[in-house]
Amino acid sequence: MRSQAAWAERRQGRLLAAGVLLALTACGSNPAVRRARVIADADRDAKAAVAKEGELDVAKIPAKSFAVIPFSATTHDTLIDPLRYGLASMLVNDLAKSPQLKLVERLHTEAILRELKMVDDGITDPKDAPRAGRLMGARRMLIGDAAIGSDRRVRLSARVVDVLSGTVEDLLTADAPVERVLDAEKALALLIFDKLGITLTPAQRTRVEQQQTKQLAALVAYGRGAQADAKGDAAVAAKSYQQAVQLDGRFSVARAQAATITVAATAPTATNLERVLDFSAQAINVPVVTKTADVATAPLAASNGFTITFVIRVIP
Repeated sequence: MRSQAAWAERRQGRLLAAGVLLALTACGSNPAVRRARVIADADRDAKAAVAKEGELDVAKIPAKSFAVIPFSATTHDTLIDPLRYGLASMLVNDLAKSPQLKLVERLHTEAILRELKMVDDGITDPKDAPRAGRLMGARRMLIGDAAIGSDRRVRLSARVVDVLSGTVEDLLTADAPVERVLDAEKALALLIFDKLGITLTPAQRTRVEQQQTKQLAALVAYGRGAQADAKGDAAVAAKSYQQAVQLDGRFSVARAQAATITVAATAPTATNLERVLDFSAQAINVPVVTKTADVATAPLAASNGFTITFVIRVIP
């Protein structure tokens, strides 16, 4: 009888430990959790940048660095709002096709805008761009606006601001029917390359002109994800990117955001591992054997979770 009670206790302990491991793995693999970590890291870096703004050495900003921020809009509705964020994100993706530009990561630019309380309205005055650009680490910055006319055409307007000198390039514009709004984004990307004096190879131009999606609904869903990112809403961002993929499975940029969100979380410390191992060992009430060094050197957020190997002795 005593043996059966001990066996039942050990079995309950094993189930509890398995539940702990499943919870840890699920937490690491949940897109919203991963996105929240990335946003939190970006916000922390933005706060640090603003706090040390006086110490910034603008001469060290890389010459090729370039930042694109969400388009502003004079009017707001359920269509233009997500599009102005989504199109800016697509523009970052296309401008990155040339090695002559070093694009500042979108989540970093948005974290700086959050810290400066400039997310909702964006940067409409070129005079405000240099400070934001310096904090982002960008030599040049693209600011612009998006609008939908009565003829159902989307018009994109943009200026390139030199962050160091404060000079502003001439206005660039592109437009297209709302159903083919990515045509306007592609045209604007090519105009920007031309304005910057960048000559694309035939292969690079082909990649820039490639349409990620032809479904407006998928692009709008992706834009809602980019908009949520900009506002720091990880749950809505993850959900919206997944919805974009459901609407168009070939939408590779959306698929990348939904499935392979970059995690900048730090590796778990040995202390954290020891606490997990200690709790699990107590639950099972048997010795635990694990390769602690291997686990400790593997970043927790670099995969969907981490594996702990248990050796369980069941004494009849």
